[in-house]
Amino acid sequence: MAMDKEFIKAFSEVIREEVTRKNEVYLEGVGRFEFEHQKQFQKQYDSGRVVMMPPKDTITFIPEN
Repeated sequence: MAMDKEFIKAFSEVIREEVTRKNEVYLEGVGRFEFEHQKQFQKQYDSGRVVMMPPKDTITFIPEN
């Protein structure tokens, strides 16, 4: 069990490192992880309040069909 947790932790760190370097990570039969930059945008709430949302970088997973 401890080895499983260590593997998952190491695996996720490798994916995070590669994707933040803007490299795509592809796992055959599973899918791919990609870097995605979201630009700043305005968000309006139901109350009418408008807020500027800051830009952010995310990791997107796209499953294989």
